Amino acid sequence: MSGYILMAIWSGYLFVEKFIPYKMIAGTNGQWIVYYIFKLILFVVIGVFTTPFTSLWAVYKVIRAFR
Repeated sequence: MSGYILMAIWSGYLFVEKFIPYKMIAGTNGQWIVYYIFKLILFVVIGVFTTPFTSLWAVYKVIRAFR
């Protein structure tokens, strides 16, 4: 289960950064902490649903590379 959560974080990161590439530029320390906690939670939530597709796509690319 922990491996799937780690994969979900990575998959969620790829998805969120592709469609929502905005970065926080200025803010107080509290705002930065809330911003990064919110993004981490968003990575996990979205990643849970996108991980199977990301994993299958990676396997497909590896198979194509060795053909």
